[in-house]
Amino acid sequence: MRRLVILFALAASSLGAATASATMCNIDFAATISVTAYDFGIVLPNTHATIVGIYNGTSPGDDVFSGFSISYPGADTLLHWTNPASPIVNGTQIHVGWTTSDGTCPKCVTGFFTDQKGNKIPGTDVHLLAINHAGTAINDCPIPITLTNLRGACLSEPLELAALNRTNRELAAQLQDLSAGATLQPGADFAFPLPTSSSGGSCKAYVFNYDIVGQESARISPWVELP
Repeated sequence: MRRLVILFALAASSLGAATASATMCNIDFAATISVTAYDFGIVLPNTHATIVGIYNGTSPGDDVFSGFSISYPGADTLLHWTNPASPIVNGTQIHVGWTTSDGTCPKCVTGFFTDQKGNKIPGTDVHLLAINHAGTAINDCPIPITLTNLRGACLSEPLELAALNRTNRELAAQLQDLSAGATLQPGADFAFPLPTSSSGGSCKAYVFNYDIVGQESARISPWVELP
């Protein structure tokens, strides 16, 4: 099986134009929290990353953030999206993305919801799984990670990053079912299969979407474009 170089893709940049890349981070979240939250944080562990682009969501499907900040607590990088259009409650959809100067994402990324003062709400952690440059998802998180509903498309031309989202019906119609997924224990890995061309032509880009389920605070759905 051919192995792919996949990382989460950034859908759009509010810090400058970006081109499609497999080394950008872009995730849909549907909140499944029992409290009201106001902001959302992402921790990139054991790295002081230089952030060169961010994505705050697209209205009306997402609760769009109007603020963003970066800090470096200890050995980590903290990305903090602030001021959503409305408070975040159970069922609220948010979509955040970022890209780094070196085009990498950690193997495990943690996220959390925050209160009105920007403090983490205990018990609202989420864990995300990235894909390394060998094309294999390696679970570097401290908990089992369940990947489901793996889909992908072979495209004749790359899409703009802003088109990589669940509201793009034309893209959704091209996605092929690739795998039911797997539950990865800490340290386990999983290789992504390759979508095929429906027209018999060459693939100028690949798009992937999958779900990360079984976590209390959110349903998680990363998007990927691999040129």
